[in-house]
Amino acid sequence: MLAAEAVVGAARGDSHVIHTQTNTEIEMRANRWKLGVVAMSVLGVCVAVTCFAGTPQKWNDLPKAVQQTVLANGGTVGMTVDKEPKKIDGKAVYEAGIKAKDGTIHDLVITEDGKLIETKMDDAADQAAERAARGEKVLKGIKFTRPREITNPYFPLANLKQDILEGVEDGKKIRVERTLKPNKRRTYTFGEEEVESLVVEDRVYEDGQLAEVALDFFAQDDDGTVYYLGEDVDEYKDGKIVGHDGTWHYGLDTRVPGVIFPAHPKLGQTWRPEDVSYEISEIDEIVSMSEKVTTPAGTFENCVKVKELLADGTIEFKYYAKGVGVVREVPADGESVLKSHTSNSTK
Repeated sequence: MLAAEAVVGAARGDSHVIHTQTNTEIEMRANRWKLGVVAMSVLGVCVAVTCFAGTPQKWNDLPKAVQQTVLANGGTVGMTVDKEPKKIDGKAVYEAGIKAKDGTIHDLVITEDGKLIETKMDDAADQAAERAARGEKVLKGIKFTRPREITNPYFPLANLKQDILEGVEDGKKIRVERTLKPNKRRTYTFGEEEVESLVVEDRVYEDGQLAEVALDFFAQDDDGTVYYLGEDVDEYKDGKIVGHDGTWHYGLDTRVPGVIFPAHPKLGQTWRPEDVSYEISEIDEIVSMSEKVTTPAGTFENCVKVKELLADGTIEFKYYAKGVGVVREVPADGESVLKSHTSNSTK
């Protein structure tokens, strides 16, 4: 296994190093991490290999009978279903994770003819094994020589000053101020390699009132893939912080770094920006590479359209323009578009 733990506030000589975790929080989360490692050692190699072998399938590629069984048992259209390496009575086997009313996750085991064979619940050790296997796959062979120089054409954060997106969601006016914070950083550890992240702040306003401030932490590998390493979230109500829902960090909460955008995007390509828990997870897929998007900030040709499957089963879309980044966001009930884009190259 590749060892990994986050190093909080380890940027040397920087007065703006992020210190977001109290000692108590770090100790509690580290203990949870240790429990996951212990569970992995008890399960052994066999479980990890089995979990690793399941292959995510696109919804439209599933047999119709499997789709019908998933929907009849609480699933949603578009959700990801894994195809397992085994067969039952000569038939292919699929597994779908369904969230029950009590919040627990049940795995539906379904054969290709739509027969529900079993409903099982993953325990913490199973979940740890699955994520550890995915983490090894994501991390295999990557190297970070200049992680803060994020120059991916569709996600060029190193050149960003500020993006402003505006629109409507759930009947509320939305304004997102997305600002690069070049003097902030947080260091993460991948094996023996320390990786300094680039920090972007999102300030979200709903009907003119501050609703959320999030610090997102990114790094680019030598191939050009941009990784999402964590997020600090402050939720606001009436000008006061009321929660931190959605906060997570690689090494403390998950062994899987998120991929925010691939180095070489292709139609149909999939990845996971968040792979933390059943509550904090997302699977993205490129569904078009030729979209035209018109916004107050300009018209952008050949945008990459990405479908996002969120943890609760809802689907959103983002549009990425080369040299700019996100120019349009389409949640389940609304839309936001780029109002202004300011970069280091803007005159």
